[in-house]
Amino acid sequence: MIGLFLFLLLVSPLPMGGNRDWAWAPMTIVVGALAVAGAFGLGTRRGIDVQPGEARPLALLALCFMLMLGIGALQMSTLAPKTASAAFYARAAAILGSAHAPVPTLAIDASLDVMLKCMACGLIFAFARACCVDRRTARLLLVALLVSALLVSIYAFLGTANHSCFVGNYLKKEGDYSSEYDYCLMSGTFVNSNSFACFLGMALVAAIALISRNQRSRRRYGEYLDENAQPLEWLTLPRLAMAALALIYAGGLLLSGSRAGFAATLAGLAVLAVFLLHGRLRSRRQMGRLVLASTAVGGLILVLAGSAFVQKMSRLPESGNINRVIIWETTLKAIQESPWLGWGLGSFADIYSVLQPAQIPQPNDKAHSTPLETILELGIPGGVIAIASVLLPWWIVGQAAWRRRRHRYLPAAAFAASAVAILHSTIDFSLQMPAIGFFVSALLGMGWAQAFAPSEPEPRPFTERDG
Repeated sequence: MIGLFLFLLLVSPLPMGGNRDWAWAPMTIVVGALAVAGAFGLGTRRGIDVQPGEARPLALLALCFMLMLGIGALQMSTLAPKTASAAFYARAAAILGSAHAPVPTLAIDASLDVMLKCMACGLIFAFARACCVDRRTARLLLVALLVSALLVSIYAFLGTANHSCFVGNYLKKEGDYSSEYDYCLMSGTFVNSNSFACFLGMALVAAIALISRNQRSRRRYGEYLDENAQPLEWLTLPRLAMAALALIYAGGLLLSGSRAGFAATLAGLAVLAVFLLHGRLRSRRQMGRLVLASTAVGGLILVLAGSAFVQKMSRLPESGNINRVIIWETTLKAIQESPWLGWGLGSFADIYSVLQPAQIPQPNDKAHSTPLETILELGIPGGVIAIASVLLPWWIVGQAAWRRRRHRYLPAAAFAASAVAILHSTIDFSLQMPAIGFFVSALLGMGWAQAFAPSEPEPRPFTERDG
């Protein structure tokens, strides 16, 4: 069961980031089957038990999630009070002769799709919480993220080498395209470079966290290898492999040219460093060495692979970036017109086409800000509840990463890798890509499980006699 769960996550980014109905719908069916099996305790051992101190936050999280789904269901019901959408249903009835009874949502089919994706993310969180109480399974989840990102990176580098702008037979470039002259930013199996950069940023954070893991092996008189290791002893084969993967992810991230992805990854790495070094740096000299080494490595990566990123940074004031601000303004206008029950899950494209600004002639189906789009679709109360459903487990995981002394890298990796996607989604829509949403849900579930996992006693050092 656990192997199937990890395999599902591993392959989820390969079919266009799971961003098509034919990709995410079968995954949702498998997730549902896994959840049913997990409810009967298959493959989860003690993970379905509620640990001490977990009951209240878990109940609050379940309440927020169920309220969010309830509001989404109410938006599709004729029992809901009339909202601003009623005028559009009346106009449709006048033109067509008949129309669906007025409901808050503008697109019932799209609302059902989004609800199914949200339910899948909730079930993935629950299954990860159940099975990742075991630290080995938690590590395997991080490894699954690394392997998945490696496959996506290989596809991206092959596509760049062949000057390809296709994912399968899907052309990522709008307008005319010539394989001889046109160039696309690296995006791998994702349909855009920003989501690709976000995913590689998550994998980069996970790789650094696994490098920091203390691989404790006994030495004489109770000493442990990682606590007293010489530099050459610390450089184990697994760490070298993780470092190589980290360089691949960093190179792909920079070649994607995503400024927001780069910034979110830096923030995730900074948070990871704060957690891992909390209470361990004992002198300013150690801190100085760390800052110097980090600056040197970052500068080397930027020089070797960052030309696309630097070029995109130089185009910051261009109209494409101004358009995003205009889209946000239009989103806020739509929120003002229906603030309480919103326009319905998945209805952003419909209301945007009504309020579309003259400065942007092309259609748009994303607000380029997941929090704003969520509030537009669910209304202010429902949007706040939905956002709380993400921030509550994120906060719990962060507290665990700050508190724990042993195996801290697991909740730290869960918090920091999720931070990349959560922060990036404030100015883009990476969390709305099913593959990224699935992985973030699994990481938060893993971090939650580790936050409440029973602590193990510290190992006693070997001595010839007690006392």
